[in-house]
Amino acid sequence: MADGNQNTQMASQAGTRLREEEHDRELHEVRAIVEAITRPSRSILRVSARLVSSTDDPNWSQPNVAFRIHLGADYGGISRIYTVRDYDGSGCFTFDVVLHEGESPMMRWTSALAIGDSFELTGPRPHLGIPEAMGRKVALFLDETGIPALHSLLRQWPAGITGKGWVATKDAEAFAELPQIEGLALMRIDVQDDAEADVLLSQAKRMADAAGWAVWGAGERREMRSIRQHFVGLGLNKQDLAIAGYWRRGVSNTEIDERRKQDYQRVLARGGTLADYDDLAVEV
Repeated sequence: MADGNQNTQMASQAGTRLREEEHDRELHEVRAIVEAITRPSRSILRVSARLVSSTDDPNWSQPNVAFRIHLGADYGGISRIYTVRDYDGSGCFTFDVVLHEGESPMMRWTSALAIGDSFELTGPRPHLGIPEAMGRKVALFLDETGIPALHSLLRQWPAGITGKGWVATKDAEAFAELPQIEGLALMRIDVQDDAEADVLLSQAKRMADAAGWAVWGAGERREMRSIRQHFVGLGLNKQDLAIAGYWRRGVSNTEIDERRKQDYQRVLARGGTLADYDDLAVEV
């Protein structure tokens, strides 16, 4: 998920967040209050929170909406981007945090989170939707970090669109929560460790007749980029592909944000705009 900007009020905290008029147009700086915290599966911490303002912004109800959580000074002033899983139309929303082993600011933040706590966020920003199928089927490729986005998309799935999806996750419970859509076959690829990387790319390369498909994807940046390159090489156009990189194996999201900032600054220096920015092309 891209986070860029120009008139450059760069966040001084961690130096990674980009601010610029075009990028931040129509976004809100909002406080949210935590109302519930649950563990629906072994890899997911689910947070329900209520917005204290901007509740009437219709973008909160769009499928696959992103927002940026500001973790605060105790966590180095950094921020992280998450997806709205559900929104009730009156200010209450849920989002899932994919838990992982090892120390990170987000893992520390979630472990300390309690009902009644408040946090600052910036949003909402509608992210990648399903490409126009134009009579074709849709192929979905995602790892467990893309499950909340897919859940949101499935709840507002376009009528009559069929296809297949591959979800790489060791968490069978998280996969089982995905809504079932008639004509859309979702398959879980059980992955247990990094040795099983690129399983989604391998599946993409086994697909026949790529011209008959539109493609949506979300997950590890290097693999998602390779999937996009694969389908571009088979003749699919930009409008046929909606693919995002959420994380990078072996690289912190703080470093990814810094690289995004640098790349966006280069786009602006060349006279470009937000429309010229390609997040998945950022070298990380």
